[in-house]
Amino acid sequence: MIRLIQRRLIIPQGDTGTFTIPTQGEVENGDKAIFAIFDNLTHKTVLEKEIDATAETLTFEFASADTLNIEPDDRGNRYCWDITLKRANSIDSYYAAFGLPPCIIKRVTRNVQE
Repeated sequence: MIRLIQRRLIIPQGDTGTFTIPTQGEVENGDKAIFAIFDNLTHKTVLEKEIDATAETLTFEFASADTLNIEPDDRGNRYCWDITLKRANSIDSYYAAFGLPPCIIKRVTRNVQE
């Protein structure tokens, strides 16, 4: 189960689920939203998901394979996340100007790989 508590995103490793947030500003056909998880240790993006941003809300859906191989970090210090809106004439980040919120990848008690 994926949880968004204020700006802190919590994902148990290998779990499926969704989270939804409001779209910022006016929406138009062709707008895209890109969700990304960034690893502060390696300075690399470890997950990226792109969806259409043509509704009043953005819903990001996760499959088990999306986070199954991301190293857990229960303290929330290693990973952060952001959403970038790509529009015809602009690119806007949700949080980058204020500080990226933590993304906590929780360790699970069983192996979900098949």
